[in-house]
Amino acid sequence: FPLLLLLFFPFSHQFSLDDFSNPHWGEAAKNLCDGERYGVTGMSCYLYRIYMFPVKVEIRSVNPPLLVLKHFIPSDLTREFLAEIRKRELEEQGVVEVETGRRVPSLGRNANGTRLTHHETPTSSKIFNLTQQRITAIDFRAAENYSILSYTPGGHYAPHYDFIPFENDEQEEKCEMSKKFGNRFLTFLFILETAKKGGGTVFPLLHSTVQPEEGDALMWLNMDTSYSVESRALHAACPILEGTKIAATLWVRRMGQELLMPCHESGVYDLEALFHPSEKKL
Repeated sequence: FPLLLLLFFPFSHQFSLDDFSNPHWGEAAKNLCDGERYGVTGMSCYLYRIYMFPVKVEIRSVNPPLLVLKHFIPSDLTREFLAEIRKRELEEQGVVEVETGRRVPSLGRNANGTRLTHHETPTSSKIFNLTQQRITAIDFRAAENYSILSYTPGGHYAPHYDFIPFENDEQEEKCEMSKKFGNRFLTFLFILETAKKGGGTVFPLLHSTVQPEEGDALMWLNMDTSYSVESRALHAACPILEGTKIAATLWVRRMGQELLMPCHESGVYDLEALFHPSEKKL
């Protein structure tokens, strides 16, 4: 009889933060994943229009800039993109080995994924064009291909930087993308499917936790104005406790981002161009 119960009522694949133990996670960062204990503080919200498109913005941090763009990707495009992605085979993801540029397994990352070019499918092209039209200060042509990640219960990405820590110029020369376009300047991440529990994005040094909804986008800078790593851009993908989270990322490289650079040595980006885009600045 107990066996029959298991057949008809299988395990729910739930996962608990209390059960989560990983050497790449510190307690402070893991605690930020508890959305019930850590709410949002110091946030301001507003709406701007660009080419008649309304964009809802949450400012989570000004220095360094961290924005949440609410319902940025329309629901019909989200559904279409998910349908296109589900036709592809997702592979276990690792991390990039700086010395060789190869992707290798890592305890700090547990996810499956794939890559798509900007215009590989009808929907990937629509989303890419929509993003470029609404965020005019950034040249998304310098972005890497879409990185699609799927996280299931227990899946996570420990605290890390998107900036690639090359030890010297020779290492950077071996990476074709870095040689041509520079390091990862900005991260643009949007959510296609949210987990039932868990799966937020945390920024431990900003003490900020983002629990996005489907269609929301996150955007932050990985470099300061001297083109060095922005140390406060440390972030992580919280463990999935129940369900599945699917996200897509565009890592935008440094070359071509002059619209955002200050015209004087203030050490501060042109935040007006990023927070309040205008057709006049194109």
